[in-house]
Amino acid sequence: MAEILIKNGLVLTFAPDALTGQMIENGAVAVKDNLIADIGNTSDLEKKYPDAKVIDAAGKVVMPGFIVTHSHMPYVLGHNMPVDFSQLHDFWDMLQKMGWEWLEDITTQEGVYAATRYAATKMLKNGITTVCEFVEGPNALPGILDASAKAILESGIRAQVGYEVTERVPGKHILTDVSVENAEQGFEENIAFFKKYPKGNGSRIEGRLGLHTAFTNSRATMEKARAIANEYGTGIQVHIAEIPRAFVIEKHGLSAPQILEETGVLGPDVVAAHCIDLTDEDVEILARNKVNIAHTPMTNSFGGNGVARIPYMMEKGLNITIGHDDFFTLDIAEYMRYAFLLHKAHNANAMLLPIFQVLDMVLANAAKALGLEKEIGSLEIGKKADIIIINPDSPSPVAPCSALSYFDMTFQGRQVETTIVDGEIVVDGYHSTLLDEDEIRKECQEQAKILWRKTGVQI
Repeated sequence: MAEILIKNGLVLTFAPDALTGQMIENGAVAVKDNLIADIGNTSDLEKKYPDAKVIDAAGKVVMPGFIVTHSHMPYVLGHNMPVDFSQLHDFWDMLQKMGWEWLEDITTQEGVYAATRYAATKMLKNGITTVCEFVEGPNALPGILDASAKAILESGIRAQVGYEVTERVPGKHILTDVSVENAEQGFEENIAFFKKYPKGNGSRIEGRLGLHTAFTNSRATMEKARAIANEYGTGIQVHIAEIPRAFVIEKHGLSAPQILEETGVLGPDVVAAHCIDLTDEDVEILARNKVNIAHTPMTNSFGGNGVARIPYMMEKGLNITIGHDDFFTLDIAEYMRYAFLLHKAHNANAMLLPIFQVLDMVLANAAKALGLEKEIGSLEIGKKADIIIINPDSPSPVAPCSALSYFDMTFQGRQVETTIVDGEIVVDGYHSTLLDEDEIRKECQEQAKILWRKTGVQI
């Protein structure tokens, strides 16, 4: 692969973090193969790399790509779906009907492929270069992860991917019907994928075991999940405390963190999404097991689930990142800004979550959560060349003194002009270099229509 020299930009390294990371005016980044080869002043690097392909970033921001630690890309098929809200009285109805009956249980492999190509491309255009993807669709087994991986590879995004292991029976109430055989099918899907995309395989895609929830699984299934994750070295992604704590206590006699600790699931290789209804003791359990939190403030709010105790978790030393579930838009700026504002309002404290902490959530913290802190999350020599170039549409100068504030006040994903993943330019001039955006949008819309018709929507 040819060398690339990005020059004349405001280079934000975010190494080791957002607050103390170096900012280089008239800076440059050299890329060789799939790695960052050099970082410094433009004049110095121009002399060192005279034959490199040049990207002129004058007036622009050069920084590492954003990382999202919890996504369900096929969920974009449900965007804007006409919903009979008279059937939805609480979060439980939203989960059982909107999440399961009207989306996951009627998802097909063709739908997963089309939706994932669209969502991954959209995220790349908004500066997201890595996702932790949690695939759900019990009636699309086996092979659903292959459909997801095909789309991910074609789009150019970096991803950790796993299928939800669940004892839930599609079309049946979780309180009355469960199936260990369904969980076994989920394990088989994950294991087959791990063999194709093992941890540390050098490509842009690798496996991460998906365990749906403590509520939808038995103690034996949770114990097996930990054993398989250890055997294949994949780590685990799981939803924790997204439903009221009482439901899990009724089933297991313990809260979600308690039962997950007892079964050995928890550990520093776990990415736990949501984490809303937690007591002090629950937070302490997550903290002592060094669990990574994927904070999903927008979907938590949409479900009326409450506000996760993120400032308190941070005080307890938990590693906080941001996930988005692929609800609403796929613009990372919206999720960052909502996290930046939500906890200030909820706690009546404007000092909570300054923007540098939110940026860490989608950069260094997120890389650490995925076990990729030596590879991505900052601009450093020897790390993967996952780089974005932003052309700020700002009413005021974006300079070292104002660069961080730009991300809470002004940044929008559509201002990302160029995205590089693993040394390859996958977005150039605001458009994908790998896929026809009109074609993938139309294909996604067609699959959405097919799905909607299954729910009775006339379209």
